[in-house]
Amino acid sequence: MIKIIDNTLNDSLLTSIQEIIESNQMPWNFIENSAYGDDKEAIKQNPLNYSFCHPVFEFDNIISPIYDITKSIGLILKDLFELEKTYNIIRLRWGMTTTINKIHRHTPHTDMLVPHKVILFYLNDSDGDTYFYDKEHKIIDSVTPKENRAVLFDGSILHSSSKPIKFPRRIVLNINLVDK
Repeated sequence: MIKIIDNTLNDSLLTSIQEIIESNQMPWNFIENSAYGDDKEAIKQNPLNYSFCHPVFEFDNIISPIYDITKSIGLILKDLFELEKTYNIIRLRWGMTTTINKIHRHTPHTDMLVPHKVILFYLNDSDGDTYFYDKEHKIIDSVTPKENRAVLFDGSILHSSSKPIKFPRRIVLNINLVDK
């Protein structure tokens, strides 16, 4: 159901991407609700669900100048998880949540309505776990972010990020893949 691989990237590539993503020059977009974008009702119900993102690629549109290195990471992870060649990356997005010094889980969601796979790549150590839920929104599993860890799961599984407490930020590359 959920597959984890640690130490996914070689040290050189990991260091290169960390220098880019953790730089003060990295442009981050504010998202009022990390699961449901600008849904005003969802924002009202849970104003702490905000996060930051850096979109890289979505549905054949290159959005970011760091596309090449991010796509390379996506392809490496796709191979490590032995996904069939028929799976194509349709979205690459860096996400960041920051501490609010208390426990907060974001809203359970799926990334898209079509059948898909999700790979999460954790850039840094953090305590902002990723939670997985059953259809009744009961937690069935969780994964703690660890530098250079990747997680693969079926995109139909409800999941959510959470805010870190002990660490200032949690940075994740979200990769969505569909089968042709």
